[in-house]
Amino acid sequence: MASKHSTSLKHSVLNASDEIHDFSCSVCKDDNLNIEAKHFCGDCSKYYCDKCLPFHAKIHKRHVVLGKKDVDKWVGQGDTLVMCNLHPPKVLELQCEDHNELCCHLCVSLNHRMCRSISLISDLARGIHKKADFKQLQANVTKVTNTLNQVTEARKKNQNSLKASGKSMLTKIKTLRSSLNQLLDELEKKTVEQMDSVLADLDGSLQKDIDHCDLLHDQLKALLDYVQIQGKDSESSSYIGHRKCQEKMDEANKVLHDMSPKPEETVTFKPNTHVVMGDEIKTN
Repeated sequence: MASKHSTSLKHSVLNASDEIHDFSCSVCKDDNLNIEAKHFCGDCSKYYCDKCLPFHAKIHKRHVVLGKKDVDKWVGQGDTLVMCNLHPPKVLELQCEDHNELCCHLCVSLNHRMCRSISLISDLARGIHKKADFKQLQANVTKVTNTLNQVTEARKKNQNSLKASGKSMLTKIKTLRSSLNQLLDELEKKTVEQMDSVLADLDGSLQKDIDHCDLLHDQLKALLDYVQIQGKDSESSSYIGHRKCQEKMDEANKVLHDMSPKPEETVTFKPNTHVVMGDEIKTN
């Protein structure tokens, strides 16, 4: 629950923030005043209103001060750490205790009007340098950054390990490809040799039948020619020729009878689609 001081502070802050400025005077802000800044000193990285500027000029005569006509140069030259991320170039001056959020005046006006406790950062910051958690800030940040560095280095080593693994796997893949190529070459050679052997056997069988038929054909034609030419003058020669033609025709018919049930020789290629695959690529 907010204290009476916090509640009254909330109302005073809201009243003071009725006028919303792009830049507030840094000096006045330290006095809990919301006064519009019309000047910016890049050397000090601070903003000044018309009343505070003369005091600054007396102390820092050589500092370069930018006026409103150069306001586009103000942003980014001051301490960007204190700039509101939601409403740049507004400055973070308040903290909403309900939401534990740093706010500018515009944040409070738009998003935190119903919040019960709004505190000035300048009040919360008093004595910050003496607090234990602030004194431990450097050590804590160093601890976290060291851990981040360790994780980064571990990830980099992991990257290098993955690259090395990739190269190793690529070598294995190429070796496997070479082995497969050699295996396929040998398989092709054996298959072609087997095909040639089968075709040679079939061709030999067919050629044997062709030669037999050609022989019988030529023998019958020769006997017929003998009967027709030589047998004209001798009945005995004609008889002998006739008998031999009959015998040869009987032989031919027997051969034709034996050949007739034989089907036409065919040959086909049926590949073996079973392939032995290598190891799969796995991730852990």
